Amino acid sequence: MTVRLTETTRVQTQNHRFAGEPAAKRCLVAIIEDDAEFRGMLRELLEEEQYRVVAVGNGAEALETLRGEVVPDVILLDVSMPVMDGFDFLRFRNDDPRLAAVPVVLVTNAKSHERPTVGVNDVVRKPIDIDEILFAIKRYCV
Repeated sequence: MTVRLTETTRVQTQNHRFAGEPAAKRCLVAIIEDDAEFRGMLRELLEEEQYRVVAVGNGAEALETLRGEVVPDVILLDVSMPVMDGFDFLRFRNDDPRLAAVPVVLVTNAKSHERPTVGVNDVVRKPIDIDEILFAIKRYCV
């Protein structure tokens, strides 16, 4: 199933639950995405699945937030963003030992030759498939 930003997104997510997953309640997912509507949809989806979520609009905000006491279990990262894009975020993240250990899932519509590869654990293409993104997150939240 492919997710497109529509009013039916909430209804579509109702049938895609990993019920009873205690790992989800412990898992913190960081969303780094400049599109506020898409970021909000991802946040809502993950919170409905019982994940804890921190969401920011660009790489600079992410570094500021994640260099504090908040260290996520997995990072969902867009590539094309204003202020600091995914490429620059990864460079700074890879220099920080605490953040470098956090798995990164690119959530992007960038073509394979336009994507960073160093420091990336997985890729989910936009428009996202709900099952695919939940599977990718679940892989790193054990």
